[in-house]
Amino acid sequence: MRLWSAFALPLEGWDVPADVELLPGAARDYRGGIHEGIDFPAPSGTPVLAAASGTIARADVSFLDWNREQQEIALYEALTLGYTPAATLDRIRGRQVWIDHGKGVITRYAHLSAVESSLYVGQKIEAGSLIGEVGSSGYPQGGPHLHFEVRVGDDFYGDGLAGEALVQAVSRLFR
Repeated sequence: MRLWSAFALPLEGWDVPADVELLPGAARDYRGGIHEGIDFPAPSGTPVLAAASGTIARADVSFLDWNREQQEIALYEALTLGYTPAATLDRIRGRQVWIDHGKGVITRYAHLSAVESSLYVGQKIEAGSLIGEVGSSGYPQGGPHLHFEVRVGDDFYGDGLAGEALVQAVSRLFR
């Protein structure tokens, strides 16, 4: 049984990536962790849209990125630990918007270059509403892209899946 309806693509005119390196579960060796979302490579400034209606749970309107030294220290610590601490992972995601869709489902939109300035926590938002722009905040080495993550409770959508099963599950996520 599904807890939500299928999502619209958060980038108009884009397709769901099929490269497993862009999908949940892909290794992220530079930080000793795994990827928890779907990466949509796109030009910086591409409009990012709410994939479904919900309530704004986070909107980094006035985000300040970390400097290169802070990033290097945090990534070294993650490699030493063998996993990425939650605070470091949050910084790697950069400027973000989170939308709560109810029933324990939250979508995260990360690495944004800008967040729609009128957004605020607690605001109701409709599917297709502009929430920000594609960028490379947090971890610029990956280049501009939208990191789109679906959280289901404390887990991420696609956890435990691999190969063709993962590609099919991600494709079914969108209408």
